[in-house]
Amino acid sequence: MSNGVLLFEGMTCGFLTGDFKISINENGDIESCAILSTVYNVIPVWLRIARDNLRLAQTAHEEIINEWSQSPVSQKALLISELAPSMQVIVACGITLDGLYEMLRPHAIISEQDIQNWQKNRTSRGAQIFEIIRRSYRLNNEISKKFKASIRQIIKLRDMAVHPSLELKNAILRPDISVGVDWRFGAFCFNNAKNCFESTINMLAFLYEHPRSTQANHEAMVNIFLSLQELGVVRINP
Repeated sequence: MSNGVLLFEGMTCGFLTGDFKISINENGDIESCAILSTVYNVIPVWLRIARDNLRLAQTAHEEIINEWSQSPVSQKALLISELAPSMQVIVACGITLDGLYEMLRPHAIISEQDIQNWQKNRTSRGAQIFEIIRRSYRLNNEISKKFKASIRQIIKLRDMAVHPSLELKNAILRPDISVGVDWRFGAFCFNNAKNCFESTINMLAFLYEHPRSTQANHEAMVNIFLSLQELGVVRINP
């Protein structure tokens, strides 16, 4: 027997057509039936995943600085310890931006022809995400440039992580270690993960603090931050 429905902060709930009924039976008694439906926006969960993995990446980065030795076995272990959580941070931030796109698109000032033109012209995913945001909010030139650059970098790194290439590329040098490494250990490092996470949070915070979109989008953004606060990712000033 159900003891109700567990609701999280920022969750939307309501009744679908036909799921809330009140009737009177043949004995004159009132009978009711209600099935609650919910929507839990997982954008905050992806940001929680990013935050948690960023902490792991930072610890690994500090260990690289403090515990680097001439042992190849130790070097490999240290680098993998930074690589894996850094990749997860970057992928989680990319998914967050994809989720933001899907959330804003239904109410953005954009036509179906625009979407078809993007597909025809193979417009990059980052450009599509930025355009949806631009058409939903008022961004000045400075903010637009920051958003566009941040989104482009996050999606580029995300795509490099989830669509890995086996093409041979020159090994690279990092300023914090003494040997050449595969380019991935430069791309998927703590500093890049940190930049992706901070950029993603800052973009969402700007949209939250500068509402101009439809009421539905503003409510969704408020719910995102209520959920982020419940998950311990941000603290909303009263």
